[in-house]
Amino acid sequence: MIRSIPNPPMDRDDVARFRCNLEKHLRGDFNAEERHRNAERKARTEANANRIIANCGGKNPLLGY
Repeated sequence: MIRSIPNPPMDRDDVARFRCNLEKHLRGDFNAEERHRNAERKARTEANANRIIANCGGKNPLLGY
């Protein structure tokens, strides 16, 4: 089980990187390589979800239906 850490240790570089990534995401300011990686990740996630649902007889075990 993954434990939640309410206040993970972060230094200034971590905070700056997070803010930069958040701003980039909100503006949609990705270059072609990043868009391609995001599209591949999304396709892989959907394929895995569909495989899990297919293996469970059409039921989604995570949502309970």
